[in-house]
Amino acid sequence: MEKGAMIERGYIASVEAGGYCVASCDRAGIRTPPIQPINGNTYTTGDLVYFFLFPDGTGKILCGA
Repeated sequence: MEKGAMIERGYIASVEAGGYCVASCDRAGIRTPPIQPINGNTYTTGDLVYFFLFPDGTGKILCGA
């Protein structure tokens, strides 16, 4: 059984056509595939955000940090 996602703090590493790639502030080397914010907000590279990511690579940006 896979564990669920946990909420963590990160920053927008890049803006891609499919969404935002987020790098974790707490876990070195963790970077998401392009994900979307749940509220439709827009972000720029370097913005701090809270996000979650499931083991299958899907996730969402929750809000700015």
